[in-house]
Amino acid sequence: MINPHVWKSLPLSRVLHGILFFCLMAMPGAWASDPPRLTEAQTSHAAIVWGIVSYTRWPVQPSPLRVCFIGQTTQAEAIQRSSDWIEPEHNSVMLKLDTPNEAASRCDLLYFGTQALPATERILRQIAGKPVLSIEGQDFCSAGGMFCLEKADGNTRFSVSLDAVSRSPLRINPQVFRLSRQLREIGS
Repeated sequence: MINPHVWKSLPLSRVLHGILFFCLMAMPGAWASDPPRLTEAQTSHAAIVWGIVSYTRWPVQPSPLRVCFIGQTTQAEAIQRSSDWIEPEHNSVMLKLDTPNEAASRCDLLYFGTQALPATERILRQIAGKPVLSIEGQDFCSAGGMFCLEKADGNTRFSVSLDAVSRSPLRINPQVFRLSRQLREIGS
């Protein structure tokens, strides 16, 4: 039992802070906050990435699928958060690469963020001929990347570098090429 003399000597603010602390600690999930919801554009972008993955076959199907991000990207969180509900059949692990030298040995999918074109070209040369799916923005295909995501009129579309795909040991279902054309037609 609390000594009444001690109780009277405590400042009111300290008592209120103690009560507030006790109430917050007693509430389940009081400290856990839900991450912000993904925007429609982020969800669309992530859905296209996982759609491309679903049309891709590796020489040996990776389990887990190692998804790597290199450079600055605003899409990494959306791709990571959507992996469980967009592509549940793929067990995936997300990795942020600090050095590009790791890409060929540690990644099955390499998502490029913003970085200098020479750095991107150097990494693409390192993964050439390896079973690594490469995805980035619209100028990426001309640098040797496989899939180039483009935003136009609030929509995300993609194009495919047939040259990069043909030199890869990955097998891409031809339906993905049809899907790319359909998305382009919708956006025009």
